Amino acid sequence: MKTLLTIGLACAAIGAQAQLSDAIKLTDKEQFEKATVAFKQAIAATPHSGEAWFYLGENYFGNDQSDSAAIAYRKGIEVAPNFPLNYAGAGKILHEKGDVNGAQAQFAKASETAEAKANKFSKAQIAATYREEAEGLLAGKSPDYTAAMALIQKSIDLYPKDPEVYILKGDALFDQNPRDGTAPLENYKKAMELDALNAKPVVRKAFMYYRANNFPSSVEEYTNAITLDAGFAPAYRGRAEAYFKMREFDKATADMKQYLDLNSGSTSARVRNAQFLFLVKKYDESLIEIKALEDAGVKNLVLKRLKAYDEAEKGEFGAADSTMQEYFAEQPEDKVISLDYEYYGKIYQGLAKQLATNPPVRIDSNGTAIVNGNVAKYTGTTKDPDGTSLVNFKITPYDSLAAEMYLKAAHMDAAKGYLFLEAAKAFTDAKAYSKAVAAMREKINAGQPEVNDWYYLGAMANRAQMFQTADSAWAQYITKQPDIYQGYLYRAHAQAGMDTAEVKSWLALPYYEDVIRKMKPEEQASHKAELEEAYNYMGLYYLYNKTTMDRPRSKCWFLKVKELNAGTSLTKQVDDIFLKMKELKDVTPSADCELPQ
Repeated sequence: MKTLLTIGLACAAIGAQAQLSDAIKLTDKEQFEKATVAFKQAIAATPHSGEAWFYLGENYFGNDQSDSAAIAYRKGIEVAPNFPLNYAGAGKILHEKGDVNGAQAQFAKASETAEAKANKFSKAQIAATYREEAEGLLAGKSPDYTAAMALIQKSIDLYPKDPEVYILKGDALFDQNPRDGTAPLENYKKAMELDALNAKPVVRKAFMYYRANNFPSSVEEYTNAITLDAGFAPAYRGRAEAYFKMREFDKATADMKQYLDLNSGSTSARVRNAQFLFLVKKYDESLIEIKALEDAGVKNLVLKRLKAYDEAEKGEFGAADSTMQEYFAEQPEDKVISLDYEYYGKIYQGLAKQLATNPPVRIDSNGTAIVNGNVAKYTGTTKDPDGTSLVNFKITPYDSLAAEMYLKAAHMDAAKGYLFLEAAKAFTDAKAYSKAVAAMREKINAGQPEVNDWYYLGAMANRAQMFQTADSAWAQYITKQPDIYQGYLYRAHAQAGMDTAEVKSWLALPYYEDVIRKMKPEEQASHKAELEEAYNYMGLYYLYNKTTMDRPRSKCWFLKVKELNAGTSLTKQVDDIFLKMKELKDVTPSADCELPQ
C-alpha cells in the first residue's frame, strides 16, 4: 500500500511535468520571460530534473541568450549526468561559437548517454537526442548539413512519430537550398499530419513562402496557424511582416499590436517591436522604443545594433558610428552578422559624403582638426620656409573603410554578391583603383556575373591603368552589348593605354571606328565629346602612322572635329594646332573620309 508521502511525491512530479509542458508551449509562443518563470518554478519543484534545465536552456537560446543557455545546460549535466539532452545543448552552444571539435565531443556524449542500456531510455527519447544533436550541428555560421541530415534520418528511422524532427528537417532543407521549397513543404506537411493542432509547422510553412517572396501564400498560412491557435504569437509577427511586404501597412500594424498584447510585459516582444518598426521604416518610433527599453535598464546588443541601423537610415552617421563602435566592442565575433558590416559600410560612406560637403572647419588648441564635428587624426606640424607653422592632419579614409566593411559582409553571406560592387565603388571613390578591380573580380568569380559587372571591371581597370585586364573586360562587355558604343570607346581607351611614348601600336583604331559606327544619330548631340575623341584619333592615325599615312584623309577627320564643335580642349587643339600645322595647312582634304561599312 502506497504511503501518503509516496502519493504526494507522485502528485508533485505529475504537477511539475504538466508545468514543464506548459512552459515549453510558452517558449514556442515567444513568451520567453513567462516561460523562464515557469521553468524556474518547475526546477524548484524538481531540482534534479535534467529535462527542466534543458528546456530552460532552450528558452534562453530561443531568446538569443546563448550564455544563459550554456549555464542552464551545464547545470542540467551537473544535476542529472545521465540525461542526454543537456550534452546536446552544450554541443549546440559550442558549434554556434565555431568550436566544432568541442561540439562533437558533447554530441558524442549525448548519444552515448542516450544509448546506454543502463539508462533505459525509450526509442522516442533516444530519437529526440539525435534530433537535438542535429539541431546543434545546424547552429552558427558554418552549419554541417550532411551530418545533421544523417542524424535527422537516424531519428526518424528510430521514432517516426515525432513532429519536431520533421519541422527540423524542413528547416534544414530550406536553409540548404532556398530555391527548392518542395522537400521542406513535404516535411512540414508530415509534421502537421502527426500533430494537427500544432501551429508551429504551419508557421514554418508560412515563413518558407515569405522567404520565397510569395507573400499572399505566406499570409494565408499564417492565418491558418492563427485559426489553429489564436494565442500563437509568432504567427501574428510573421503575418505583420508579410503584410508589410504587400504594403498593407494598417494590417501589418494591427498584427504587431496583437503580438505585443499577447506578450504583454515581455521585454523580448518589445525588442521585436523595435525591429518591426525599423522594418517598416519608422526609424524615429523604433529609436523611441529602444530608448525606453534602455532607460528601463535593458541591456541588449540586438537593440544596440538596431539603434545604429536606425541612426544610419536617418542620416545621423556620426551618432551611428559611435553606436556601432560600442556594439562591436561588446558583441562576440561569432555573433556579428553580415548585415552589421553592410550597415557599417553605409555609415562610413555617409561620413565620407559629409566630409566632402563639410571640409575641416577648425583646428583646436591641441592641433587637432575638427571635421564636421568629428576628430581627424593629428600627424604633427611642419614649417613653411618663412617660419609659419602648419598643422598637418590626416582625414579618416572613410571610403576605404566602407569598402572593407562591404567586403566583410559579402564574404560572410554568399547571397550578397552585390556588395562586391559596392566595395568596388567605394574603393574607386577612395582612388584605390587596384583594390576596386580586385573587388569586381571577386564578384565575377563568385558566379553568374551580370552584364554591368564587366562594365565596372573595365572602367575601374582603366583607371587603375591595368589595361590588359580592362581590355579583357571590355571584350566581354561588347560581346554581351554589341550595339552600345560605350563598350567600344572604353576598349579603345584600354588599347591606347597599352601604347607607350616609344611604341604606338594604333590597336585602338578598330574600336574608335566602331564608336563612330555604333553611336546613334540621336545620341550624337548629347555625346559630342566621345564622338570628337573618335574623330580626333582617326585624324592622328592617318597623320602619324607611317604605314598608312594619308594626310588628306587626316585633315578630313580633323575638319569633322571642327564641324562637330564640341567645345572641349580637344576642339581648340585641333583648330589651333593640327589644322594649322605645316603638314596639313595647305592639304586638300579627302572628299570622303567615311568608314567602310
